[in-house]
Amino acid sequence: MWIEGVLEHSQRELELLGLNHVGLDTVVIEFIKGLHTKLGNQSGAMKTITNYVEQLIDKKPIAAITEADFDQDGRCVRYEYIYRASDGKYYNDRAVVFKKGVSTQYIYQGERRSKQEITLPYILREEVVALDTHGPDATL
Repeated sequence: MWIEGVLEHSQRELELLGLNHVGLDTVVIEFIKGLHTKLGNQSGAMKTITNYVEQLIDKKPIAAITEADFDQDGRCVRYEYIYRASDGKYYNDRAVVFKKGVSTQYIYQGERRSKQEITLPYILREEVVALDTHGPDATL
């Protein structure tokens, strides 16, 4: 069966990382088993759920942002980087993430900016822009 192969592979890889010595292998294996119990052999759905977990750990919203998510001052109560400006437009200060090598950064000045205007309902998606490590952006 497919899931046994996934579990064997996972156990072996987690042991190679030494996570069995601190009990994290069991946590991961039980998580995968639980997903399989609920979803069956739907690897795509399982990956979607694990992506949701990653976003939740980063305190990012996984459901659409709507008008109901803003306080009287225009701040989004579910994600601090989204707001309604005085002109009534909505913005995400972290809509674009710039990558240079393994580091990521948000830029708020110059031609390239992380801030973008958005429309509601809004599903959080970061656009990733790779910066050239040898070109004119090398000093960013």
